[in-house]
Amino acid sequence: MVDPLTALSIASTAVSQIKQLVSAGQDATSALSKFAGAVSDISYAAEKAKNPSIWKSLTGSPEAEAMEIFAAQKKTEQMKRDIETLLGYTYGQKGLEEYKTILRKVREQRKKNEYRKEEIKEALLFWTFGILIVSAGIAGLGLAIWWLGVQQGKW
Repeated sequence: MVDPLTALSIASTAVSQIKQLVSAGQDATSALSKFAGAVSDISYAAEKAKNPSIWKSLTGSPEAEAMEIFAAQKKTEQMKRDIETLLGYTYGQKGLEEYKTILRKVREQRKKNEYRKEEIKEALLFWTFGILIVSAGIAGLGLAIWWLGVQQGKW
């Protein structure tokens, strides 16, 4: 997964490629897939921003991230409308339906693969740090009890 601004850049490049390929009468499936992936990344970032992880809450500016995501969503919505209009004029309703099918497939694939990997990494990092902190706390408590016992002559 990439950040919203990078995804927006990828989407813009893909839209340019789509327009060139469609106007030349060539297959634009690859560019459509890139665009769909970027749109999916932006949607996922918006989803994640609604319920940020503890680490994300402590670092960074949630307001700035929210504005980046909002701007990216609005720009990609306009790009989607442009692509749908272009595909509708060029390929008709059937071509537009094929485009929407590609969008759905890419979104599902990314959700199954990339986003799941990202969530697993976050969970592993969170639990690793949590276990380390709890272990350090238990060790510190044990050391304090041992030191107190030595001071009182019980050990």
